[in-house]
Amino acid sequence: MLTILTYQLKPYLLVGEPLEPLLKPGAEWLRDIVNMLMVRHREHLTKAGIDTSIFHNHDEKTSHTLPPYPRILYQNHNGIFLVTGINEGAVALAALAAFYPQPVSVGHKLFVGFAPYRVQESGIVKTESPITYKISNYLALDQKTHKEYQAATAIQKLQLLEGRLLKHLVADLFHYLHIDIPEPRLELLDMLSSGQRSLTYRSHHYLAFNMVFGLDVQLPDFLALGNGKAFGYGVIERG
Repeated sequence: MLTILTYQLKPYLLVGEPLEPLLKPGAEWLRDIVNMLMVRHREHLTKAGIDTSIFHNHDEKTSHTLPPYPRILYQNHNGIFLVTGINEGAVALAALAAFYPQPVSVGHKLFVGFAPYRVQESGIVKTESPITYKISNYLALDQKTHKEYQAATAIQKLQLLEGRLLKHLVADLFHYLHIDIPEPRLELLDMLSSGQRSLTYRSHHYLAFNMVFGLDVQLPDFLALGNGKAFGYGVIERG
């Protein structure tokens, strides 16, 4: 069973300030703001038993990225800015939001406010029939598989992407969230019209894919797969 808590982080800009810089596919800026707010109350959160590294998924002594699936995800969902906590991430996020019942300044030109968006109590279970999902801005490839993809035929490209989806689902999401699903069946159904494009993430260029797939597993909304999954890439929704 997963407990998933999502807040909308509402930005309030000064009159005349542009919104466009906040509307890029990634949501690194959103994590920066939430972590700024976390730092203001780090001592209180720590005393309450909250591991504050959960907000940025880095070891606070070494700055190394923590290996498990991130427990807090930052997403730009069609211009709605969402912060989602999973299990202990949901507890940490609720504790942080309680310190900010009103919009708060995060700079000279920007205020932000937390608003409850959705609570999900979800068991991830196999289903008799496949469920259709879509995944957006999916950064599926690493350096090795990028070369394989560029050299592949059209059919081989689809097979490679299908394999990457299944790998990220089983070896990443299921493994680190301790979900036991024997032999899930996944089929890539469609590349959307906006199917493939190039995006820059952390100064590296990636191919980003928008796809539809079928899976015989019930998944909650707002989980994510692939590179940059903590920052709004690879978000999964029901198709």
